[in-house]
Amino acid sequence: MGFSEKMRESLGAEGARVQVTAPPQVVPRGETTTASVTIVGGTRAATVDALIVRLVEADRHWIRNEDGERLSEQEVRDLGHRKGLTAGWDRRPVVEHRVDLVQTIEPSAEHEVTVDVPIPAECGPTTPACSHTLNIQADIKGQIDPTGNARITLG
Repeated sequence: MGFSEKMRESLGAEGARVQVTAPPQVVPRGETTTASVTIVGGTRAATVDALIVRLVEADRHWIRNEDGERLSEQEVRDLGHRKGLTAGWDRRPVVEHRVDLVQTIEPSAEHEVTVDVPIPAECGPTTPACSHTLNIQADIKGQIDPTGNARITLG
């Protein structure tokens, strides 16, 4: 095995991949929804010990270019314009839990799993200034843990 092959293997470039499909409908806050996770095998068998399920909320804020002052979405609405402002996002996980799996994925095989995702009532609804992402990471020994993401709409 050459150097580049060893490097790709050590970084997990040829390992399993994770694909996430979020529910297509608007999910009410305070309820539990399910997401579909497909684990696709790489060039060698991989044992997935668990899936780490996260719901990440991102809220937009603004920075005034002239003085670096941070402004909220409401303050910018009150200004009536966005001239001289730069948008930024604050991201925070609002849900994180582990789903034990212990499943061996053979090379090029696909394994589908559904996971429950509780949606906290205190989450904000999805708007242009607030977005939500399902982040699902597979815990695989000997490989950089693959992660899949999907947008989810909360109502």
